[in-house]
Amino acid sequence: GASVNGAALRQLKFFYPNMIDIVCFSHTIDNVGDHFQFRVLDSFTRYWVSLFSRSHSARLLWKEKTGVSMKSHSETRWWSKWEILKQVADFFGDVEPFLRENENICPANRQHLLDLIDNPQDLQDLRLELAAIVDAGVYFVKATYYLEGDGPLIFSCYEKLSAVSQAVAVGHYPNTTAVAQEIASGNAALQNQLVAQAKACIQPGLNFFQQKFSVQFHTVVRAFKAARLCCPIQVQVLKPTADSLEEFRNYPFLNDDNCIASLAQELPAYLAAADGVTVSNEDEKVDWWAAHRETLPNWAAVVKKLLLIQPSSASAERVFSLLNTFSSQQEHTLEDYLESSVMLRYNNSQRK
Repeated sequence: GASVNGAALRQLKFFYPNMIDIVCFSHTIDNVGDHFQFRVLDSFTRYWVSLFSRSHSARLLWKEKTGVSMKSHSETRWWSKWEILKQVADFFGDVEPFLRENENICPANRQHLLDLIDNPQDLQDLRLELAAIVDAGVYFVKATYYLEGDGPLIFSCYEKLSAVSQAVAVGHYPNTTAVAQEIASGNAALQNQLVAQAKACIQPGLNFFQQKFSVQFHTVVRAFKAARLCCPIQVQVLKPTADSLEEFRNYPFLNDDNCIASLAQELPAYLAAADGVTVSNEDEKVDWWAAHRETLPNWAAVVKKLLLIQPSSASAERVFSLLNTFSSQQEHTLEDYLESSVMLRYNNSQRK
């Protein structure tokens, strides 16, 4: 979604008119968190993260207090902030004692945090907002981490997006309801009011998600939806007809009458071959297609193209990150040496 990427794609489109522009889904989902609107939690998070980033002793004392290490915050590790807040929620009863018992750790940040905790209204809203982000954020975190992977994500990308959309629609907030119930002390009207207040903080982020994936990226999402037909597991449930294959036209490089017709001709054989197939992971789906490239050549050719498409720029960014390790001292390095070095670094990072 970066403007420089858009400018580059517009120029390349002149030479490659059948390109498809896939905005990084994992970045977009991660940006949902930036649209949540909290009255207290944002300030708490800023001081809490700063407290641990500036004091190694704070990290040691927290582990001594709770038995677990404080999660690390990273600007490039998506949703690390949510992981920190989830840990705070899990050990919320230890937060105030931890701050009061350790007067020498980052006095300014510590005092800001205590000021929030000592204010009854701020403390109440903090608990509600913390529960709300834990409830709502978990779905986005799971999808973000999955979609930033390196594997063949084309088969199940739409399923992951759909799971988030369904979770948003259902609106299940168990932690928020529990906190509101405790605060309300049996007052049902107040409990409902508190839950509504917490959900209102989350709603702008949910609106952002829906606008992006239901409106702005609608065509691209439909393309990933069509890719489910290439999954030998999902196709057994979807039971496509010749008309279903028209959805492949959402890929510019498949928007061809002969291509669609060849897929329709092979469809009965594909459905018969996939009947009863069970595979446990995405790599096995690729292996299945490799084994059927002779008997289903037209479908296998389409799958080979679709496997090039990733719903995330994360894997490409990891390669760029490896290249950034080279400085001006290596500017005269031979190409084969450079390539070998990058491959070794990449393979090493994969093993880790």
